[in-house]
Parts: sequence; structure tokens; C-alpha cells
Amino acid sequence: MVHCFNSTILAEEIAKRVATYQNGSPTTGIGPPTSGTRALAEFWRDALGGEWRCTEAGTPGTWIQIRPPPVTADPSTRAIPTGYLIWSVTDGAVKRQAGADW
Repeated sequence: MVHCFNSTILAEEIAKRVATYQNGSPTTGIGPPTSGTRALAEFWRDALGGEWRCTEAGTPGTWIQIRPPPVTADPSTRAIPTGYLIWSVTDGAVKRQAGADW
């Protein structure tokens, strides 16, 4: 049996997941939370759909990216953490933020 998938459809389904809510509103930040007291194994989804897990409790905790967001274009110049991963559904590549620009 051969399993095939359409990466565009998969990306659209993943993108339907909403960002983590804080104080009743979805986060607008890209990357893990940078404030607040966080618990070990806490889950976080940022504004692009990148997913994070807290590996060390604290303020704001230590985080690891567990899923890159599916994107059709490189993110804009909003504040994007160095090392942030994205998944380009256009060419299937996973890219890592190296600094100020993509």
C-alpha cells in the first residue's frame, strides 16, 4: 500500500490550529513566551502556528520548538527568534532563522 499526501492540504489543516490564548486573546508573538511563570511540559502555539514545549519551568521557562509552522512565504520582519524553524510548503524545505533576516 502506498500512502500519499498533499503537503498544501496538510499545511492548511495544521494552520487551522489557533495560537495559544493569553488573557482571552490569541498571542500575536512569534516564538515561545518571553514572560510569565511557566510549567514543565507546558504547550505553546505561537501566532504563525509554531509549536513549543517547556523543558524547564521558570519565568519564562526554557522552551524547545517541537513543530515548525507551515508557511507559503518567509515570515515578515516581525520579531522572529534566532533559530526559529519554518516549513515552506512551496518547496518542502525546513528553514532556520539565522539572525535579523531570512
